[in-house]
Amino acid sequence: MESPQLKPYANIVLVGVMGSGKSAVGRLLAHMLGFGFIDTDVEIERMTRKPIARIFMEQGESGFRELERKVVARAANARRHVIATGGGAVDNEDSWRALTEHGLVIWLNPSVDEIARRVAPSPKALKGLIMRPYLDDLADISGLDPGAKGPALHQFMEEKRKRLTERLKALLGQRVERYRQADIVVEPEFELPETTARNIAAQFSGLER
Repeated sequence: MESPQLKPYANIVLVGVMGSGKSAVGRLLAHMLGFGFIDTDVEIERMTRKPIARIFMEQGESGFRELERKVVARAANARRHVIATGGGAVDNEDSWRALTEHGLVIWLNPSVDEIARRVAPSPKALKGLIMRPYLDDLADISGLDPGAKGPALHQFMEEKRKRLTERLKALLGQRVERYRQADIVVEPEFELPETTARNIAAQFSGLER
């Protein structure tokens, strides 16, 4: 990864599909660089006082995307912030323009197999997918015997991860052309968010604090 050029007033914008580590890496990276941190999904929930899943249920995806566009526009006006975006924020032309005008864009691009491993390592973790409206059907574990273990549990989880991987590939396919417009591509495979953040931060060691 070549050393990026970042103007003193610019933001660092993290993009990528859900589960790519934008929030975890972004928070750590902001701390390492002495920047502020904005997670657009968290800001949407704070503004509406509702979880993302409920917003999708009540307003549909179009309603959520309009809220996201407004939050992204405000976030883009910040300076010296790391901004973690929702996976679909890049689809909106206004949002993309706002983020790139004063921001250096980094695409976090682990493999979809790695993302599936992170997102659904266990039946308990699968339940968290209910918070992601386009994956909520995968959160159904009613077909799993509560006492299942060994081969039965392994087979159940492998099937869930296979379906999750297919869904993630579809999401990536819809957005990959926009993601490819990022200034920097980082492919963090089998590493902790802290390691990814440290590797990115090292590229900005010349920044004035």
